[in-house]
Amino acid sequence: MNISKKFFTSAILLLGIVTGILIGNAVVVQRIKNAVQEKSNLTMDTIKAALETENALQSEISLLKDKVLFKHQPSEIANRQNQFLNSLDKLAVFMPDDPEISLIRSRHISLTKIADQLVINEKNRMSIDEYQEYFLDINSYNKDINAMLKKVIERAYDKRLLMKTELDNIYQVQAIITIEIIGVILILFTVTFNFVWRPVIRSLKQLQMGTEEIAAGNLEYRLDIVTGDEVEKLAGAFNYMAMKLTEFRETLVKNNELTEINQRLELEIHERKQIEIALKNALEKLKNTQAQLIQTEKMSSLGQLVAGIAHEINNPVNFISGNIIHISEYAHELLNLISLYNEEFPNPSDKIQDKIEEIDLEFILEDLPKVINSMQIGSNRIREIVLSLRTFSRLDEADMKEVDIHEGINSTLLILQNRLKAKSEHPEIKVIKNYGNLPLVQCYAGQLNQVFMNIINNAIDSLEIYNNQRSLAEMQNHPSQIIIHTKLTNNNQVEIRIIDNGLGITDNIKSKLFDPFFTTKPIGKGTGLGLSISYEIIVNKHSGILKCESEIGKGTEFLIQIPLHQ
Repeated sequence: MNISKKFFTSAILLLGIVTGILIGNAVVVQRIKNAVQEKSNLTMDTIKAALETENALQSEISLLKDKVLFKHQPSEIANRQNQFLNSLDKLAVFMPDDPEISLIRSRHISLTKIADQLVINEKNRMSIDEYQEYFLDINSYNKDINAMLKKVIERAYDKRLLMKTELDNIYQVQAIITIEIIGVILILFTVTFNFVWRPVIRSLKQLQMGTEEIAAGNLEYRLDIVTGDEVEKLAGAFNYMAMKLTEFRETLVKNNELTEINQRLELEIHERKQIEIALKNALEKLKNTQAQLIQTEKMSSLGQLVAGIAHEINNPVNFISGNIIHISEYAHELLNLISLYNEEFPNPSDKIQDKIEEIDLEFILEDLPKVINSMQIGSNRIREIVLSLRTFSRLDEADMKEVDIHEGINSTLLILQNRLKAKSEHPEIKVIKNYGNLPLVQCYAGQLNQVFMNIINNAIDSLEIYNNQRSLAEMQNHPSQIIIHTKLTNNNQVEIRIIDNGLGITDNIKSKLFDPFFTTKPIGKGTGLGLSISYEIIVNKHSGILKCESEIGKGTEFLIQIPLHQ
């Protein structure tokens, strides 16, 4: 028999015996309790009936005495007699064998006769002696009946006490039986444990000892267990395992050298893989560094070129701008001289008059101030462009300095102005500036301008691609826009948002947006380095945040956050 059958058989047998004993004890004790309780309830009913009989008697005696003294109606006496007799009949039902009840009934008959005589003699006047005699007889019968009733009530209380004693004895017997049941359960458990579980436990201990021997290296150890259950099968499996382990140990000793060679080979392969991974990472890092160097060199060359151009333009512009002031003064003096000449010589010679008509002196006098003014405006515009070029290049500010962020954005927009203005294939790309009140920001100005250039340039590319897919009417109804928001946050972070209303970016592209060499532009149009380098500048060099949020058909937003002070 296997262990599970042993367990279930012994458990079911033990449970059946215990359940049978408990149920039998409960049924027997409950029946006895019910019987005793029924008798107890009967004695209580008997006591109640005896007390009711006693009360009815007192009521009847009281009425008879009143009849003697006050002459009440006979019908009242009859009602009280009937109440007493009914109570007595009820008491006789509960105590049919009690001899006192028949005596009470016979004494009451005599009391009833006295009542009848009182009714008969009521018509005739009775003397005081007769009334006194009746009164004494009533008292005598009352004492006799009361004495008998007291005996009946005492016997009822005796029965009640006897029932209570029997009930207490039942509870004691039940407690004794419960203790005996517990003893039987303990005996059954002890027998089950000794004959069923102890052999199993002993076999398991032997199996544990054998396992410890095997673990200690004694592969020759064998078990000798005969129980006829799973433990015996487990011991056989254990012996078979020990035999196989012995064979495996011999094979393992023979193949030990081969195992060591394999381990060395695996170690060498692992080292080579680590070297390959390190070389791959180094190559990737080298590519990124090379790409950043190329982009940095390109921007540095662009900055040098822009600075050189600005410098070369600035000298003649300053020369022109300075001379325009003098030209304006000279022209003003000449115009005053001509006006004075016309006043002094209103009738010039024919030769002078012909020359005035030939050169259209009146138009020259009107247009010359306008020409000089437009030259001044153009000169100022060129100076602004030169200043923006110098601001964008920032070659003289390679270190971290406090600068005006808005100047950098404006210089970038000025350089990209040619791409923003209206062309034959599309209207103007409108730039909306929502600038906040920003203090000077500590940053690498030239590198930050490079970030603005990359992001705004990408926004223009996206809008141009979008405009190529739309009609002129659609572009006029929904013009292309680039919105630039700047503000200072509560935690002293400068926040720049650059938003376009172009096509938008898919989630797949957005997840790779800042990867080096990743681009969606055709070959020759983009290197995939602009946003990667921008991320490096904002996050690593300025300890800031660069994020992109986009939705297809609704445009793209780039968020730049950098600390006010590094």
